[in-house]
Amino acid sequence: MLIKEYRITLPVTVEQYYLAQLYMVAKETQEITKQSKVGEGIQVLKNEPFKNEKGEGQYTLKHFHIASRLPKWLRKILPKKSMVIIEESWNAFPYCLTSYSSPFLKKFKFSVETMHLADKGETKNALKCDKKTLKKRGVIKIDVVNDPLPKKSEFDVTTKETECGILPLKGKKWVEKADVVMTCYKLVKVEFPYWGSQKRVEKLVQKKAIHEVFTDTHRKLLCWADLWFSLTIENIREIEGETKRIYEIKVKEEKKRQGEKGEKDEKDERSTSDSESDDDDDDDEKITELKEKEETSSSSSEENDDSD
Repeated sequence: MLIKEYRITLPVTVEQYYLAQLYMVAKETQEITKQSKVGEGIQVLKNEPFKNEKGEGQYTLKHFHIASRLPKWLRKILPKKSMVIIEESWNAFPYCLTSYSSPFLKKFKFSVETMHLADKGETKNALKCDKKTLKKRGVIKIDVVNDPLPKKSEFDVTTKETECGILPLKGKKWVEKADVVMTCYKLVKVEFPYWGSQKRVEKLVQKKAIHEVFTDTHRKLLCWADLWFSLTIENIREIEGETKRIYEIKVKEEKKRQGEKGEKDEKDERSTSDSESDDDDDDDEKITELKEKEETSSSSSEENDDSD
């Protein structure tokens, strides 16, 4: 298992971040669902309140249908259940827990445990890890201002200007100069216990699926500040409801398409069967003609013999 703790400091309050991250998740889910092929995208199966020993908040269960994002040759050899990623999330803000699993790779474990604090990223054990976890944990500080930007990035927090006043941010000491700051402490555990590929896959997930994604999404969160700054929780729930409706419409379209395809295939089969039947009739007629010719020829031959 590879364990990393990512610390992302941002120029917002903890309360502002709560709405911002809800908006980001809802909007990203909606965009992915809109852009995905029919029958794919993100399926929200549950979105309901929960209460347990760790607190109370909102529980969500999502299925990520990813077939269209895989190479065609890979889709042909993989079972359908391997093309679904299951996400479960318990959002008891400021504490959150999200886990990912695959019905195909049952030993694969991937979780993100988060604590949000009004500090500058200096809390040593924000998630109250035990000694064993602390020993294995690596700490990575993500600086949304000074970390390298991808070449084609649209989300440069040093040049973007927001009406709400959060951006732009500049300089190596922007954290010290900011009026307010908070930090997301994200403890990520990745376990891929399959012989021959464990270390490589765990490192790849931590780098590509976690480090780069966390950096990009939090820059995007700041650049989109004007979109979420004045929202309420009711506005967020409306976006979530709209996303669910979009997915349900796509599923209905897929079922209709499959039904029409089935009818067409059945019609083609009947047409092929009728064609084969016609061919059989033609063959029978040809055989009858040949027999009649043979009988006529035989009769003529017998008459000639009698005349002799």
